[in-house]
Amino acid sequence: MSVFQRMFKVGEAKVNQLVDSMEKPEVMLDQAIRDKDKQISNAKKSVMSVIATERQTKSQLDKERDEQQTWESKAEAAVKAGREDLAVKALERAAEHQKKADDLQGIWQSQRDNVDQLKQEITKLEDELAEFRRNKDFIIAQAKTADVKKQIYQAKANIKSDKSADDLMARMRAKAERASHEAAAAQEMADSVGGDSLEKEFEELGTGSPSADVQAKLDALKAKVG
Repeated sequence: MSVFQRMFKVGEAKVNQLVDSMEKPEVMLDQAIRDKDKQISNAKKSVMSVIATERQTKSQLDKERDEQQTWESKAEAAVKAGREDLAVKALERAAEHQKKADDLQGIWQSQRDNVDQLKQEITKLEDELAEFRRNKDFIIAQAKTADVKKQIYQAKANIKSDKSADDLMARMRAKAERASHEAAAAQEMADSVGGDSLEKEFEELGTGSPSADVQAKLDALKAKVG
């Protein structure tokens, strides 16, 4: 896994953490997208630095190849002029440039391969970010749906567990019934206790007269007996 891939794995972990705890999905996801954009931008800057180094190495390589060919041409000219001593020195100088060019060839090729690989990784990361943008609305919808379900289940749980209102109604009903019974008991006591009992008996005499039919039967019974 490359350094850029590791960097984005950390970014993805943070995004997942935010999604799990988000209160405002739109705001959090927009921030996550901006963060990813910034990470890709920084990654591109790093790759551009590597490309600049690779091109500089290639320039040095080409220069050494040119110098090699120049001194080989001078050696050939020295041989034609009958100056083998100069030809030997020119060939020695050409050999120095060839060795440098050979060393630079390996370095440049490695840099070139790294640049190509980094470009591919950035392209992949950009594709992933584009997919993330496309799925943003879907993720927001999922988050909101989950939040609504959570609120519904919490409301149901609260309804089942919160019996305070029912308990209050039961206590008020019992209290009202008790008050009614106490009022009836007070009335009963008021009617049966207190005052002059003899006066109450006379009051009851006045209110306890039999009906006319009963009175007639009572008078006939008294005449018969008497």
